Amino acid sequence: MKTFLLLGVVALFSTSTALAAPPQTNETLAPSAQIGVPASPSKLLLVRRFLRAIGLQQQLDSGSFLERYAVPGGPMWQVTSGQDMREGLKSGFEKRMAALTNAYSKHRKEYQQAYEDHVNWEFTEAELAEIVGFLERPVGKHFLDGRWRMEAYVGTETEQMEEQLLKDAMANLAKP
Repeated sequence: MKTFLLLGVVALFSTSTALAAPPQTNETLAPSAQIGVPASPSKLLLVRRFLRAIGLQQQLDSGSFLERYAVPGGPMWQVTSGQDMREGLKSGFEKRMAALTNAYSKHRKEYQQAYEDHVNWEFTEAELAEIVGFLERPVGKHFLDGRWRMEAYVGTETEQMEEQLLKDAMANLAKP
């Protein structure tokens, strides 16, 4: 299935068809600040507020971003097609999350440092002050919540359309 999905995506973005959109430029709208020196104490506070505001700090603290590996069907489940399940889905997920959380605890500080370093590299202190100020206000919180809902709802609403797009793309691949 992943192969078909990859093929479908490639077909949709192929510039060799008559209906393809012109290639997009690689122009960056807002280039990175590319700051190579460690963050000042005041900037580090802004970096950490930024990570909290966007919800990433909670994921780093809990390791919840690793859940994708523990869900049934994920890489930690060694079940082949047609094989009977020998454990419950919930207990199996919890067991795998506990193993992931334990393994993650040894690397927790490295993850934190990687994110803090990147945010420091990406934004100036003045930019972070503006961004964090916005994200911590009610309108910023609404933006974050609304964006998540929009992606979730639109993704659900367009699921059948995307399935049809993939079928059409696959049919186009079969044509000479």
